[in-house]
Amino acid sequence: MKRGWLDRIFGGVVLIGIGTIFLLQQMNIVNISIGSIISTYWPLILVYMGFKNLVTSHDEKGSFLGGFIMIAVGGYFQSRALGWIGVSPGDFFRSLIPAVLIICGVYVILKPRRVKRSKHMEHPIKPDVFPPNPSELPETPTESTLDQQFEEKFGISFADEKKEQAQEAKDRHRRESEAEEHRRYSRYEDTKGFDSREKVNKSTFIGDVHMGRDYFELKPTNVSQFIGDTVIDLTNAQIPYGKTKINISAFIGDIKVYVPDDMDLGVKVNSSSFIGDMSVLSESRSGFISSIQSSTPYFREAQKKVIINVSAFIGDIKVTKVG
Repeated sequence: MKRGWLDRIFGGVVLIGIGTIFLLQQMNIVNISIGSIISTYWPLILVYMGFKNLVTSHDEKGSFLGGFIMIAVGGYFQSRALGWIGVSPGDFFRSLIPAVLIICGVYVILKPRRVKRSKHMEHPIKPDVFPPNPSELPETPTESTLDQQFEEKFGISFADEKKEQAQEAKDRHRRESEAEEHRRYSRYEDTKGFDSREKVNKSTFIGDVHMGRDYFELKPTNVSQFIGDTVIDLTNAQIPYGKTKINISAFIGDIKVYVPDDMDLGVKVNSSSFIGDMSVLSESRSGFISSIQSSTPYFREAQKKVIINVSAFIGDIKVTKVG
C-alpha cells in the first residue's frame, strides 16, 4: 500500500463528506455547522496520519513509533471532544511518556539485525607508465651559487636568514594578535553589563523545581524541565540593580512565578504555550498555541529590571505580583 494511495483516499473522502453536507443544507434536510464539525473532529487528522505511518512503516520514511504516538494523541483528544473520557491533558501525557519509553525498549530488544553484504573489491588497475627510480633522477645541487655568494659576504647561509625572518614575522603577528585580543576583552568588560554575572542553571528530567523558599540573591537563571512543575518565588530574593534574565522551559508541567509588587522593580514577561492556560500579570490566555508579552508600568524607567522568558508545551503558566 503506497502513501500516495492513502492520501488520495483520505482527500477524496473529506471532499465527498463536505460536499454532501453542503448539498443536504441546500435541500434543508439537515442543519449542521461546518465549524462545529471541524472543532469536534479535528483529532481524526492525527489518527489518519498515525495510521498512514503504521501502514508504511516498512518503508524507510515510515515510523512505527511516530504512528503510535499520533494515534494515541489523536484518539485522546477525539475521546475528550466527544465526552467519552475526562482525563486531563497533563495526566494523559504523563502516562504516555512511560509507555513510549517501554515501546522503545521493546523495539531495541526485538529489532532484527541487518546483515551487511560484503562488497567484492575490484582488481586494481595497473598503470601503463611507472615513475622513474630515484637513481634515475638528475642530481640537484644542495646549495645554489646565490647561497654560496650570500654566505661568503655575510658569514651566514641564505636559508638560515630566511628562517630568522620568518620567525620574526611570526612573533610580530602573535604580539599584534594578543594586543588586539586584549583590547577587545577590555571593551567587552566595559559593555557586557548584567551578563557578566554568574549564572544559575537547573535542569531535571522528572521532578519539581522550587526556588525562593529562603532568602537568596537573584542571578541570571536558566531552568529547564521535561516533566514536572516549576515554582520561583522572587519575594524572598535580593534583586540587583540593572537587568536580570530568567529563562524557564518545560515540556509537561505547570510554571508559577511570584514577583514582588515593588515600585522600583520593572518586570517584563514573554510567555508561550502550546496547550494550557496562561495568566501573566494583568493578561490571560487559554487554548492552543497562545502567547503573551506583558510588562509592568514604567518598566523602562525602573532601576531594577527582571526579564522572564517562559515557554511550556503542555501546562499552565502563571506570573503574579504579590504584595
